[in-house]
Amino acid sequence: MASFRNDATRLAQDWGINLPGVTHYVGEKGNAYDAAPTFAPTTAPNSGIPAVINTMVDPQLIRQLITPTKSEEIYGSQKKGDRAIKTVMFPVIEASGYAVAYGDYEQAGDSSANANWVNRQSFTFQTWAKYGDLEAEMMGMGSIDWVAEQRTAGASVLEKQQNQQYLFGVTGLENYGALNDPALPAAITASVKSGASTAWTSVSDPNLIYPDFVTLFAALNKTMMGNINNQTRLKVVAPSELSQVMTYTNQFGITLEDMLKKAWPNIVIEFLPEAGVTMSGGYTSANVMQMFVPEVDGVETVTTAFTERLTMGRLEQYSTNARQKMMRGGWGTIWKRPMAVAQMVGI
Repeated sequence: MASFRNDATRLAQDWGINLPGVTHYVGEKGNAYDAAPTFAPTTAPNSGIPAVINTMVDPQLIRQLITPTKSEEIYGSQKKGDRAIKTVMFPVIEASGYAVAYGDYEQAGDSSANANWVNRQSFTFQTWAKYGDLEAEMMGMGSIDWVAEQRTAGASVLEKQQNQQYLFGVTGLENYGALNDPALPAAITASVKSGASTAWTSVSDPNLIYPDFVTLFAALNKTMMGNINNQTRLKVVAPSELSQVMTYTNQFGITLEDMLKKAWPNIVIEFLPEAGVTMSGGYTSANVMQMFVPEVDGVETVTTAFTERLTMGRLEQYSTNARQKMMRGGWGTIWKRPMAVAQMVGI
């Protein structure tokens, strides 16, 4: 039987193999040779490496989609006062009088001006951005800046609330929205399309929808008493859920949008989620469309108004957490000339 002690010198001298600490071959100590030796493991069977070792976190944050806030984009925006101002007064001036035939001694005829003031009240609202030390550290391990995300969420909440105020106002205050201001003219009903339905989605022919725009313009033209024509810059606000009707094509390959642009070259069509029943969250009971003149005689017809876009309170630090108040406020939407808008429901 081979002996390691006998072979060690030759392995070192002839082959340069040095095995310090080795004293014998396997089996040289009297193991049985009737079967190969087995060494059963005493640990649990191998289940692979821990899953976390071959797991990664993608650096791109995927934010949940929310309904866009489009009120300022559509109706414009202005800053008026600040949060300490609770009421704003808009002066309205009107010329009045009459004239008679001239005579050297004629005393009749009179002219004057009538002034009035329209009030609006501001509404300020708030939310909190708060975070704990441990949760921020744990989120950091997942590549998320938790403090920044909490503040981003707060700004988003305030933006959504402001958009809601711009469109529907605040109950109990002289603070009205672009869609429910009591000074707005009564809405007219869309024409019947198919059967008894007035809905645009009940048909696919733009020739049946186009007359609704003609009717709406006729109503607007009448109330504006000749101050507009087909070349006037117009803005139409329609529900986002009906934007597909602009692609409706007639038998000549002309879309509804083409027809509108040809009739009113300076028309701008905007789509507002809250103008429709489905996307308004229950605030709108019927699909509504507005057509208005953005500016008349150098004065804008409508604007949203805010007192402050964002005010951050003092950072309040506690033993293992912190919070910060975030504030915003506004006056709702101001229709300076309600006669410059016409509305239609049932589309």
